[in-house]
Amino acid sequence: MPVQQPHDNDKPGASVSGATPGGTPVGTASVLVIHPDPELCQAAREAVSALGARANCAPSVLECTRSLNAGEFDLVLLSDEAREGEAPLEFLAGFSESSEKPVRFIVLSRRTDVEAPVDAMRAGAIDFVTWPCDARELTERTRRGLELVRRVRDERRRTERLQRLCKRLNNAREEVTEQVDLLCNDLVSAYQDLAEQMNTATLASEFGTLVGQELDVESLLRTTLEFLLSKTGPTNAAVFLPTGTHDYDLGAYVNYDMPKETADVLLDHLTDVVAHRFEEDEGLVVMDSEAALQARLGDDASWLEHSSMTVFSCHTEDECLAVVALFRDSKTPFTEEILAQLEVIREIFTEQLAKVVRIHHRHVPGDHWPGFDVEDDSNGGMAA
Repeated sequence: MPVQQPHDNDKPGASVSGATPGGTPVGTASVLVIHPDPELCQAAREAVSALGARANCAPSVLECTRSLNAGEFDLVLLSDEAREGEAPLEFLAGFSESSEKPVRFIVLSRRTDVEAPVDAMRAGAIDFVTWPCDARELTERTRRGLELVRRVRDERRRTERLQRLCKRLNNAREEVTEQVDLLCNDLVSAYQDLAEQMNTATLASEFGTLVGQELDVESLLRTTLEFLLSKTGPTNAAVFLPTGTHDYDLGAYVNYDMPKETADVLLDHLTDVVAHRFEEDEGLVVMDSEAALQARLGDDASWLEHSSMTVFSCHTEDECLAVVALFRDSKTPFTEEILAQLEVIREIFTEQLAKVVRIHHRHVPGDHWPGFDVEDDSNGGMAA
């Protein structure tokens, strides 16, 4: 059964001379088809030629071993049909282990058992095609194989180029040791700066996409607290929302390590003493010691004994839209990395919260916006 040929105007590569269907040039790529059946071998050769690559045929691996070892071909379509004195898959396995040439093999097989592709891959093939097959499919498989060979060769050229550069640098190492050390330090610093910028951009994109869909306060608070905890780890958290001038109520909270009764009392107290004390602060306020807590909370610091606390408020147009407090055992304070993430989250949360406010009060002038209507439940707020 020969390969089924598509019409000329449907052949892959027909619209772009010398290019793969995906548009990647095959250039002077060479493909060898090894099959004992001359008719099938020629049909496969014609299917491969549709890519614009040079294609040759051979009846057995024994007749082209020298050409393969010399790297004259980029890709080989190899039939696994054994002939007297020859075992194609054994040859493939030995060639893959010993050759340094970037030649890759696609196995053509009449076998339909589930072990057939496994045997081919174990021998070193990059693909397995049940043979005979549609010419279009064979062309596509060949294109993928040539793509892989191209990537391998490009990577090898880059590696060889880097090796040459490294050798030159090594030869000059004694003369430029001091300069290289300075350069390495600069590169490390630049990489760290770039990594931090990329992490910040990734965090901003991730959180911005997440909360950008939330257009009501409850969902926004829940999503924000869930995201916060994914970055900070186990933490008690509370969001205080304004209900009037200098008046706040508990909008949402997370209780990590407190008994429910204790949490209710503590959160009610924090609602009264924390929110209005930090509503004017523009950035993060970090209190990682008893002295720092005492300085900001006075006698009320006793409620947070042995705790590390970070508070930030959300402002827009001189209005405080929320105050967020996070606190946990002082043995696990908030790291510099976490604080940097909180600053990014604060800005995006503020922007989205302001958008929600504008949506819900879009018919009211900004200077007449009332506070949030917080529905109190028995727990003193919405538990996230």
